[in-house]
Amino acid sequence: MNYIKSVVLFFFFICPAACLAQVPIVTLGPAVEEPLDGWDKLMQLKNGNTCWLHFSKKEGLRVSVYDHKRELIATDSVVSSLWNATDIESTEIDGIYEINGQPVVFLQQLVKYIPVFFRLVLDPQSGKLIREDRLGELPSVQHRSVYVQENLATHDCYVEKDPNSDYYAVAFFNGTEIQRNDSVRERIRVLHFSPSHELIHTGFYYLPDSSYSYFSYIHMSVQGKEKVYMGTVGFNTKRKGSEPWSKVIFSALSPDSATFAHRELDYTANYGDVSGYLQYVPLRDEIRMLLNVPGQRSDGSSGIFMNTLLASGKLRKHVQLSFPELSRNAQINLGYKDEPYKGAPQRVLMEPDGKCTLLMETLTRFKQGNNQINKLHTNMGDVGIALLDTAGREDETLAVTKYQSITGICEPFYQHRRAKSEWVFRNKIAALNTNTYLSYDFVRIPNASFVLFNDYLQYLDTGGQDKVKKPLKYINDANFVCYRFYNGKMERLFLFGNPEVTKGYYCMMGAADYDNAKRVYATVMISRKGTEKKACVAWVQF
Repeated sequence: MNYIKSVVLFFFFICPAACLAQVPIVTLGPAVEEPLDGWDKLMQLKNGNTCWLHFSKKEGLRVSVYDHKRELIATDSVVSSLWNATDIESTEIDGIYEINGQPVVFLQQLVKYIPVFFRLVLDPQSGKLIREDRLGELPSVQHRSVYVQENLATHDCYVEKDPNSDYYAVAFFNGTEIQRNDSVRERIRVLHFSPSHELIHTGFYYLPDSSYSYFSYIHMSVQGKEKVYMGTVGFNTKRKGSEPWSKVIFSALSPDSATFAHRELDYTANYGDVSGYLQYVPLRDEIRMLLNVPGQRSDGSSGIFMNTLLASGKLRKHVQLSFPELSRNAQINLGYKDEPYKGAPQRVLMEPDGKCTLLMETLTRFKQGNNQINKLHTNMGDVGIALLDTAGREDETLAVTKYQSITGICEPFYQHRRAKSEWVFRNKIAALNTNTYLSYDFVRIPNASFVLFNDYLQYLDTGGQDKVKKPLKYINDANFVCYRFYNGKMERLFLFGNPEVTKGYYCMMGAADYDNAKRVYATVMISRKGTEKKACVAWVQF
C-alpha cells in the first residue's frame, strides 16, 4: 500500500479537473463548545438546510439549523409536554428520519418501568417542535428474561422507514414471557404510517399453531404503503419432540390483513445468536434478508447468509456468502497469513437492482478489570468491504487496517443502528462515551471509494514511538483520516490538517450524515489545540 503525503498538491497542479472530482473539499461551520455527553446527529435536509440535534442531560434536546450557505440561522431547545427531556438516562432514541421534509425523532422513555414510545416532529427552518405524539407502550420491563440456545426474547420498540418513500412502521415487540393479563395474539403489534403520520394499518404478529412461544427480533422493512416485512427467530425453552429449538421466520403484513403471514426458513433450524437486515428490492420485486449467524462460521465459512424471498414469502434461494477476494486482499495488504477475513457485517448498502455493498469489521470481545459495569470491552478492528453482484459474488473488495477499543459490547449491524441514530445513555462517565467516535464510514463515487475513521495519533506515521501497535481508546489520541482508493491505489488524506502531538482533529462518526445525491458527507469535527477544544459542523464534498 502506498501512503502518498503530497497527493492533494500534486493533483491540483497536474490535473485540476481530476482533483475536483476526487479530492474531498471541506467547508467548516462556526465553532461552538465541544459536546461532552449525550448523543449528536446531523441531518442534511432536502431543502438544503442541515440540522444538528444534540441530546444531553443538561439541555435535553437542542436543535441548531444551518442554511445552504453553511450559516447558522436558528437554535432552539425542544420543550415537550409528553416526553421528559431532562430524564435522558431513561430515554432511548430509536430512529431519526426526514419525513415529509421535516426532522422526525422517535424515542422511548421508561415511565415507572413502562417503555412509552413518542414521536417528535420538528420544523426544518427553525428547529422548533411542531407536534408530539404518544404512539403506545409496552408492558413493564420487570419480567423474567428468556434466553435459550443463544436466543434472547426481545422486549423493545423499533421503527424503520422505507428508503424509497416516507412511509414507515413502528413495532411494539413483546416476544418475552406471557404475563397473566397478556393476549398472545396482541403482544406483538406493528403500526404502519403514511408520510403525513396518518396510521394506515395495524397488524398483529403471532403464529396460529403456537409452534414457538418466544421471539427474538431481527429486523423490519417497509415497502411504501403496500407491505411491512419482518424477520424474527422463534424459539422455545423446551424442545417439542424432534422439532428444533428455534427457526428464523420471515413474515409479511399486507394491507388487507390484520395479521402477519409467516414462512419458516427450514434450513435455519437450531440457529442461535442471529442478527440481520431486510430490504425490499423494487426493480426485482424481491426481499433480501441478510442473516449473520456466528455459530455457523466454521472451516472458513462466513456464517453470513443472503436470502432472496418473493413478495409472497416464498424463499427463492439462500446462499452462504464467501469472500475469497477480500481474504486475498487482507493477506496481501494487511499481512494476514493463510486465514480468511472474518469480519462481522455492520451495514448493507442495497441498490434498487439487488446489488449491494457489505460493510464489515472485525469484532473481538474481552473482559478487563473488576468493575462489573465496565468490565466488558470490544476491539473494533480491520475494515472489510465487499461490493456484491445480484447473486452475492464479489465484484470488488477493500481492506484497511484499523485498531480501536470501546468499553462495552459492540454487536453486528452497529453501523446500521448508528446511521438511524439508535442510542441509549449507558455511560455516566463522559470519558467512556467514545462509541460515537469509533468504527468507520464508507463513501463511494464514480471512479473512487473512501474509507473514513479516527486513528491513533502515534500510528499515522511509521516512525511512531511504540513498537507494538495499541488500540485507539481515548479520543484525545485520535486524528481523522480518509483513505482514498483510486486507479488501483490507496492514498491517505488528512482533510483538516496534518496531525501533531499538540494539535489534532477528530470526528463524531455517529453524528455523520451522507447525502448520496449531492455527494456531501456532514459530520461534527472536534479540533484540539493543547487543552483547548472546539466543535463545528464539517461538510465534506466528494
